[in-house]
Amino acid sequence: MKYAKLTLIGVMLILAASVVLAQCPTCVQPQKMQCPACIQPQVQCVQPCPQECPKACPCPAAVPAAMGAGPAADLQCLECPNFDPAYAEKMFGQYSTIAAVTAYGAQHATNSNLRAISREINGYMNSAAAKLQGYYGTLTCAQLSADCGAGSDIIAQFPCDCFDGVYATTLSQLLNQARAADTLGSTRAVTPGMRQQAQFLTSKEGSWIFRLNRWVGDNQ
Repeated sequence: MKYAKLTLIGVMLILAASVVLAQCPTCVQPQKMQCPACIQPQVQCVQPCPQECPKACPCPAAVPAAMGAGPAADLQCLECPNFDPAYAEKMFGQYSTIAAVTAYGAQHATNSNLRAISREINGYMNSAAAKLQGYYGTLTCAQLSADCGAGSDIIAQFPCDCFDGVYATTLSQLLNQARAADTLGSTRAVTPGMRQQAQFLTSKEGSWIFRLNRWVGDNQ
């Protein structure tokens, strides 16, 4: 009889532990898929031809409307295991857009400091996009495509006069959008390299935003 009671108690404890464990799902590392070997083509966005400037252009008060709201809003409600591929896709697009805009700014800004920071940001954005392409391919066996139209639409709305001020403000806001999403990636991404890159870029983006805003304050 004593043995039966002990057995019954043991069974009850096991059932209780199972219920507790069932209530606490844990997020596991996304499984790497076995992808067929392939060569990833390089995506190059064609820069639009600049419009001929009229003799006088009014200085706009706002940044281009084509900039949009950024990727953070689409990511904030996602959790593991769906976060990593969605984050890679959204941020690949954001980085590609910033890369296109900074490539244009590096050629058309009249201020040497703006041209220098544009080249710096452009290098980091292209590198980050390439890494996300690799992570996304590992997770999904698919390839990301750059949205060349997003960057082109922003560039097409830059003014002829007052280019430097509007460009610096626009770039600062694009980086703010990226930083908001990278902040989510730095805590929610499960893929180690993806999380580490998000943490690194969150810091870099904060520094670039500060430098751009300071330039705008000193020159406007």
